[in-house]
Amino acid sequence: MNIGDKNIFELGELVFSCKKVIENEWDLLAVVYDAGEGYTANSGFLYKKDKIRPISLSIENNPLLLDDKILEFRQKIYERCGQKFKQLLIQIEKENGRIKIEFEFDDSSRWTIKPAKLKEIREALKPQFD
Repeated sequence: MNIGDKNIFELGELVFSCKKVIENEWDLLAVVYDAGEGYTANSGFLYKKDKIRPISLSIENNPLLLDDKILEFRQKIYERCGQKFKQLLIQIEKENGRIKIEFEFDDSSRWTIKPAKLKEIREALKPQFD
């Protein structure tokens, strides 16, 4: 599915505007967005060598801007393929500016971060840009 570079660029730009992304040192980022009718929730990790920091994303002066963009993006995907994603995984490699977007249309808990599986999920979500 071709979703257009413009959409991915806009999402990446908004992620780079988030307070946790600006204030912390990191090499890799992975954030999972859960999306439904009129809501989003996110959680993820910043990776710096062997250190992993849990995060959630929001833009300090406009906390709903990124969430609204995710919902808008969800609607565009629906218009193109007839399905609305339940989860969206955003992975970024800072040094090379690479970004990956993955969709989950069926399993609403595929990338859910749960305390009992924290170590497993943070390793599973770690971006691999090979």
